Amino acid sequence: MGGPVEVSRDEARRVALNAQGFGLARPGAGSKPRDVRQILKNLGAVQIDAVNVLARAHQVALYSRLGPYPVGLLDDHVYRRRTAFEYWGHAASILPIELHPAMRWRMAEYGENKHWQAYKVRMEEERPGYLAAVEREVTEHGPLTFGELTDPARRDKTQTKYAASSVLWERWSDGKSTLEGLFNAGVLAVAGRRGFERLYDLTERVIPPDILSLPTPEPADAQRSLVLRAAGALGVATAKDLADYFRMPAAATRARLRELVDGGNLLPARVEGWTDSCFLVPGAKSSAVDARALLSPFDSLLWERSRNERLFGFTHSFELYVKPEKRQYGYYVLPFLLGESLVGRVDLKADRERNTLLVLGAYSERPSRTIPAELATELKDLARWLELGTIDVTDRGDLAPALRKAV
Repeated sequence: MGGPVEVSRDEARRVALNAQGFGLARPGAGSKPRDVRQILKNLGAVQIDAVNVLARAHQVALYSRLGPYPVGLLDDHVYRRRTAFEYWGHAASILPIELHPAMRWRMAEYGENKHWQAYKVRMEEERPGYLAAVEREVTEHGPLTFGELTDPARRDKTQTKYAASSVLWERWSDGKSTLEGLFNAGVLAVAGRRGFERLYDLTERVIPPDILSLPTPEPADAQRSLVLRAAGALGVATAKDLADYFRMPAAATRARLRELVDGGNLLPARVEGWTDSCFLVPGAKSSAVDARALLSPFDSLLWERSRNERLFGFTHSFELYVKPEKRQYGYYVLPFLLGESLVGRVDLKADRERNTLLVLGAYSERPSRTIPAELATELKDLARWLELGTIDVTDRGDLAPALRKAV
């Protein structure tokens, strides 16, 4: 009551790691549906990405917290049990189903977005009736991928500044753009995936009726619930951290934070060494963390780059979309969490033809005799989870020689 809660650097780091689910033992193969459900509920959003050089990003995010869990548990929650759904959270994400009403303001905004409106005008000029035909085809024959449309309306590909291997989201089709626009606006939802292709269907055939029947909150109420969910997933955070989690507008986030503090849902805080004002979840867990996990570069612990610096003194190097000759660490680099610190990073690839987990680079953040053995153990667990028989460590990186010996 007398001012902001004082939080030390160590406490902030522990609060963040516990909030992100790293404070518990990993059940591994013994993981149950409730374990997956709890992670989705705690994180609020698990990012999806097309890159599959190791495994899908959303699958790795759960592996980091559960260990070598049965991968089918996640798909079961999203596409069969319907206790989660796909939509735009931080980016393309898997969200717990109870957040659907809170996302409807975003769907409404997409539906009125000037770019979507301009696209519809262009399509009516170039392909009269095409949007209505796509929606009618999904209604009559869904769920469908864009390639299964009677007319996918493919367009010529253009040059891109990105590495060719990184441009994996198909964007060269008016059919794809139409389905995505209808999905963004909430007309369609993702009913499943075939490989990595989305299967689109009418929202009322995907989202459970008891969720669809819930009233749509006012935008401010929905935003408040998202900010509070982000705070729960971060534990202690700045306004920028919280806005970034669900990609909320900065001004709206600040307004909702004032309301949440006034209502006693969040506490103002001051973290040692941080320059910006912070917000703390009342009762946030700050017990010591003894974690060992490889993190997808898309992991929610890593989303806000400046936060990584503040919490761990770690610069997250995200080089997937960088030309090969300009990469410092590699293409698909996973930070290594050990205890309460990010102690290293490895560039990994699953070579299915050779049945091998390739370690294309291994780098330490600090000298340590324990890191190679701990990382080797984690790589062995990862290889088993990926059903790969061997691990091959190259010479690249200062950690590589000791890691090869440990493996």
